[in-house]
Amino acid sequence: MRATNAAGMSSRLLQTLRLARFLVFCAGTASVVWFFFSFVGLAIGLLYFLLMRDRAWRRNGLVLAFSIGLSTLVAHLGAGLSPLFLAMASGIPVLGGSLVSFMVWDGLRGRSKLPALVSARLTAWARRVPRRAALLLSLVSAASITGMWSYVSVDLRVMFDNAPRMLWVHVQSTAATGEAFTVTVQAWDPFERLSAVYTGTVSFDVESYDETTLAPITSPAATLPGTYTFTGQPFGSDAAQTIDDGKDNGMHTFTASIDTPGIHYIKVHDSTTSNVYWSNPIRVASGAGLERLFWGDPHTHSALSDGSGTADEVFSYARRVACLDFHALTDHSELLAFVPFGLDTVERAANSWYEPGSFVTFQGIEWTCVEEGHQTLIFSGDKILRMPISSYFDVKTTGELWRVLDTFTSDTGHGAIAFPHHTTKKAYMQDWTYTNPKYVRMAEVSSTHGDFLFEQRDPRNYRGAQDPPAAYQNGSSIMDALEMGFRLTLNAASDSHDGHPGHTIAHAGAYHGHQRPYTTWLTRLDKPYCGSLTCVRASGLTRPDIFDGLYQGRVFASSDFGRPIVDLSINGTRVGYNATMVAAAATVIRNITVFVAQDGAPAPGYKTSAASLVDAGSWQPGWGATVEIFKNGLLFQSIPVTSPVGRVEVLDSAPITGADYGSAKCTSRDGQHFINDFSNNPVDPSTLNTAGADFYLVRIVSTSGRMAWAGPIWVAAV
Repeated sequence: MRATNAAGMSSRLLQTLRLARFLVFCAGTASVVWFFFSFVGLAIGLLYFLLMRDRAWRRNGLVLAFSIGLSTLVAHLGAGLSPLFLAMASGIPVLGGSLVSFMVWDGLRGRSKLPALVSARLTAWARRVPRRAALLLSLVSAASITGMWSYVSVDLRVMFDNAPRMLWVHVQSTAATGEAFTVTVQAWDPFERLSAVYTGTVSFDVESYDETTLAPITSPAATLPGTYTFTGQPFGSDAAQTIDDGKDNGMHTFTASIDTPGIHYIKVHDSTTSNVYWSNPIRVASGAGLERLFWGDPHTHSALSDGSGTADEVFSYARRVACLDFHALTDHSELLAFVPFGLDTVERAANSWYEPGSFVTFQGIEWTCVEEGHQTLIFSGDKILRMPISSYFDVKTTGELWRVLDTFTSDTGHGAIAFPHHTTKKAYMQDWTYTNPKYVRMAEVSSTHGDFLFEQRDPRNYRGAQDPPAAYQNGSSIMDALEMGFRLTLNAASDSHDGHPGHTIAHAGAYHGHQRPYTTWLTRLDKPYCGSLTCVRASGLTRPDIFDGLYQGRVFASSDFGRPIVDLSINGTRVGYNATMVAAAATVIRNITVFVAQDGAPAPGYKTSAASLVDAGSWQPGWGATVEIFKNGLLFQSIPVTSPVGRVEVLDSAPITGADYGSAKCTSRDGQHFINDFSNNPVDPSTLNTAGADFYLVRIVSTSGRMAWAGPIWVAAV
């Protein structure tokens, strides 16, 4: 009896161990596309391969480890497709195909002579291999697979190089005379992260310009901070902003004030790099005549969908490190639908971080439609759109989305804005024919995906963009949409997936999975451009004020963390949604005026850190820039600017003709016209025009690579 019981217990234990072995292996297979955390499956596979006695499980472990190594390598080095797709298309077929093939082979081996004979001979050959040689071969195989994974997954510089390379100096863009404002000085490492080890000494002065004459102001009245020495850590950190020990850890805030009206730059002298760093410009004016400018990032992601970091971490970085005035967390609706309490988390975080007068947050989500394009949605109140929200499930078309927004805004009394982004990408090309002007009043001209004023291959697209279609495609860019007559203002956002809204760092090389905040998604890998920002003209820093500024199109955009001041006007009409100068006759002279105060900070580039462009002891801001004025989609004037502050005035008396997208740019299918090959909505080409109105917009292109956009303004004859 005891023997029987012991045998039964042994059998159950064996079954439990076999089940555990199987479940652990399944956990490993699930990690094939888990970005850096695929090391879980890699470790499981290698342990099975090296330690299991069962030959079948050793074989399975080798296949698992190889599949993970391969998918990781392909995801990092592949081009033209999303990293997630590349990982799934390489690792999963290899793993699944191999395991199925082994199962079929094992089944045939017991029923057919040939498989049994081959298996027997392979077993005999393996037994003749010396034990040490077999062990060496196993170790070499394991090392090769580990090396394949580590080659692209681990960067020791990103892990350990936190030494300071440059300073970034931030001030608010507007202040009243005598008003105290904050000066934030940050020390950045090679990857544009806070340098926790920075212990340099800084001192301050100011450079000022008269806003009317543009002449330097020799003796501005200003109260500046005194000399200060930073405190830091003995060792670096890839997330210095998370250290809370009373030391500076690469960032310190000071207080200053300026009593002289004008455009001013705070200059910081650094003992470590021996350079002088310029802040973004601050416009100082008397309180009665001051128009406030506020900077924000209206399109970002967290780990609640395919980004990085918790909702609180993202909002904290936006406010404390990126120094934003407003921010919207807009995670993907179709992914949030699978996160328990995901919408509750977003709604709670946005409301808890909202502090009127200091930091504005918006409720937001991103809606996806593969055939018709993405829409970023932000809302004016404290409620987020809940059900239905998912494009792949409940809301499948743009038309359905507008009906959902109609219901939401009617039920809540809150406003909503929808703006398209990465409009020219092949995977999610924007179909402008579905645009609803009630909600779509602006379009995202720049982000971590690139620039979208023009198609990727248009020679006027200087920075390019990701994922171009196989051939040049009309009707996808924002400029095309304007030519069709859609009244859109130009905004920008980061579309950050690396947990750094307002100042992404993936473009600087810190995209690896071990860079905090962690994530299981591969979406950091294909973000080669720095994230962009939107500036809003508003009367105050509250949700109603900022939302109204966005909704009314009182905005301009910057290509990165830089914060220039840009103002475009035509005969006194300034940029806004559907801003129109009405001319008494078609040949009325139009005075196009562009004011620009450039940002003095180094500018990042394509897969290039701003810090890598700064040489110790010799760096100087580059003030060369070109003001490009576009009229009806064509370059109208290109005028150089060589100083920090400039004003350009151009007269245009050519007859007002309007712009026409027309049938020539359309494509024909089955006797119908479409704006391009990707559109599924037939149109009448004669309706694709601006109804006789001309439109103007401006792009400022700095020699450093930084860009800014403002417009358009429409001009119509009575």
